Amino acid sequence: MKQLIFSFVLLVPIHFVAAQVPEGQLVGRWHFAPQYRLPGNAANVPGPFFEPPETSYQKVDIRSYPFIFHGEEPGERIINLLSADSLPGEAFSLEMWLLDHVNRPVGVLVALKGRDINSEPDWLLGYYDKDVIFTMVTTDAPMGTILNTQSEKPWKRYWHHLVAAYDGERMTLYLNGQLAKQTPVGSRAADRLLNPELEVAAYMHHEPYMDLGNLLREMRIYQCALNPEQVAYNYQQWQQQVESGRLYDDQFHFNAGPYLHYATQESINILWETDAPASAVIRYGKALPLHNEVRLEDKKSIHETTLEGLEAGTPYFYNIQATNEKGETMESGTLSFQTAVQDQQAFAFALIGDTEARPHINDRISKMVWDERPNFVINLGDLTDGGFEAHKFQWNYEYFAGTRQLHSRIPVFPVAGNGEGDLYWYKKYHRLPGKEAYYSFRYGNAEFFMLNSNERESQFVPGGEQYVWLEEALQKSTATWKFVAHHHAPYSADEDDYGNSWEGTSDYGDPAMRPIVPLYEKYGVDMVFFGHLHTYQRSLPVMDERVREKQGVIYVQCGGGGGNLEDFAPARAWFSAKTYRGHHYATITINGKQLRYQVFDAEGRMKDFMDLKK
Repeated sequence: MKQLIFSFVLLVPIHFVAAQVPEGQLVGRWHFAPQYRLPGNAANVPGPFFEPPETSYQKVDIRSYPFIFHGEEPGERIINLLSADSLPGEAFSLEMWLLDHVNRPVGVLVALKGRDINSEPDWLLGYYDKDVIFTMVTTDAPMGTILNTQSEKPWKRYWHHLVAAYDGERMTLYLNGQLAKQTPVGSRAADRLLNPELEVAAYMHHEPYMDLGNLLREMRIYQCALNPEQVAYNYQQWQQQVESGRLYDDQFHFNAGPYLHYATQESINILWETDAPASAVIRYGKALPLHNEVRLEDKKSIHETTLEGLEAGTPYFYNIQATNEKGETMESGTLSFQTAVQDQQAFAFALIGDTEARPHINDRISKMVWDERPNFVINLGDLTDGGFEAHKFQWNYEYFAGTRQLHSRIPVFPVAGNGEGDLYWYKKYHRLPGKEAYYSFRYGNAEFFMLNSNERESQFVPGGEQYVWLEEALQKSTATWKFVAHHHAPYSADEDDYGNSWEGTSDYGDPAMRPIVPLYEKYGVDMVFFGHLHTYQRSLPVMDERVREKQGVIYVQCGGGGGNLEDFAPARAWFSAKTYRGHHYATITINGKQLRYQVFDAEGRMKDFMDLKK
């Protein structure tokens, strides 16, 4: 049997300091955010970080009983977070900082309990689908007193700050910096538990790839009852940390990147962000040790640069060293990339879309895509669920958290979705040609036309800005293969985005996308990629609003990243070749005039397959 032991490991020293709480009152603090990394020799997490809880194996172990919470058994349990002699005595507080950005019920439970299944826990604090419960056993309530409430107004829609406090007489529950409930309960029953243990458990039955650290970001235990001012102050400190996109409040770290994008035969763009202004040195080369370097002396948080003068189709290694204003230094570790192949070389790329709000899904897909070793990835928009200027955290805590492991080695070519509609952080986190909102690039014998369909109503009509640009670009193109990518759907059998198909008719796609479709047909676009709908669908070849096997355009809806899954209309669409409901990604391999297209689910099972020949 195995025993789960919490390992609090930090690569730089840390001091437990809680704002406005008397010195020595904080007895435990834990970060739970997972640090996703690729397997084998590619495993790497840039810069300092907190290790998530580890599993320790022993030959013989006696496990205590698990709690059933909202009808679920825990999928993850971590015990003995504190030794028995470090546990708070009479007064205590438990503080949790939660990010709940999934549409399915998930939960976490923290308890001080014994190993006897017949004894109630001394206390517990639980969260499940916005339902909050705080229980205690006291001399006045030997069977436990319960405070139960709803966290109805999370901060920025998804963040929850919970504090359960006991001052020797009263139980108090705070939600998002405000007093929620309070009741007198008397004194705690002394020494009622044999072998007391502090346990945290995760309840993720509805999110199979989700783990504790995706929901519980940080937890603290105090040997005092926090007062309202201390609770409000701590809450404000966490808010400021999240607003700035900092993952930790007390150490120099990378909170985005390294992030490769827009690779050419001679260059590649690299972006990264540090939690504080810093200068940087990029060292790179075709073999270790790295002899080439670029120095960026300006101290700023977001750095983006282009490595130029590279050789086509060539593997390179690189390392970023950042130094902040305090003189603290950290490194990304040695990473790798490959420049774009020569014009007639075979190549492969992957499609992902709607990465949105589930870094645990994008971790899974990133590892699957990495196993394919594509030359690059196209992200079909909604990189975030709503990462506008005021919601920066969706980039740092979710998008980069799940995909950095992949895109620190494989470059991405994105399009903007409605989740990036203001383009504020989209532009700050990418260095793309032209206006960045739309652009094109040549790779091998193919050309890709990347559009911003957020502006479809004004710019996708004849005479519109992107319509004119695309027609001119297609007219000039000499590529063997032509692909268009944007976020919204010209054709889709989604159940309710284009009319509720369970009650009436559907437009089977976005009418505002249709005016630009004749350009695809006129200039021989082979395939059109998009997301927006969180399902998979491939169309038959379509031209003039009907199936034309030899002349039509194939439309691929690939929205299987971290967004909430959707579903299809009850009747088969006239253009449909294949549908699948589930998280997924696609790969395309091009060798001269031959194309192989495959789609896989998150378990690696093939869901669709197609060969095309020119």
